[in-house]
Amino acid sequence: MKKRIMIDMDYVITDGSFKAQIENYIGEKIDTNKTGYYMQNALGDRKEEFFRKGPLNMYDGAILKDDAYEVIKNLNEVYELYIVTSYVIPDAHYQEGNHLKYKMEFLQKHLPFLTTEQIIFIANKDLINFDIRIDDSIKHLTRGETLLLYDAYSNQEYTKEKLEKRNIKRVMNWKEIAEILL
Repeated sequence: MKKRIMIDMDYVITDGSFKAQIENYIGEKIDTNKTGYYMQNALGDRKEEFFRKGPLNMYDGAILKDDAYEVIKNLNEVYELYIVTSYVIPDAHYQEGNHLKYKMEFLQKHLPFLTTEQIIFIANKDLINFDIRIDDSIKHLTRGETLLLYDAYSNQEYTKEKLEKRNIKRVMNWKEIAEILL
């Protein structure tokens, strides 16, 4: 029986173009050290105005991270692979239907070898068991035999020592993931 692997989407497969969209809207570069995990925090009191301007495609112009296509394709042949991604947008729940649509379109376009059954939209990833987890958020790396934290702006506070205590290994790119799992 193949091992089950969970791969997060945002900041793991793609960075999307959401940051650029917000920067364009506010007319300045975002300091991710100040926004926390959610880049929309840079909007301040303009969040409602930004999200209400119409359907928001956070993946418009987005691309896959380097080597993601090849490594995910190879992992798909070895493991029971699932893309597990949240659809929740804090401060803009009325955009979540559009968000689901645009996420699915992005995945179908850029990872066409995956079936729709391999794509799971869920807010609480802990509800599903996986042997291997790859995510940029430590809160989704609570159980499994192999836990890989994909390096991102939002997880820099976790030192190697803190991660080792939780049996988590930081990975910097998809080539590192291939070295570990293939």
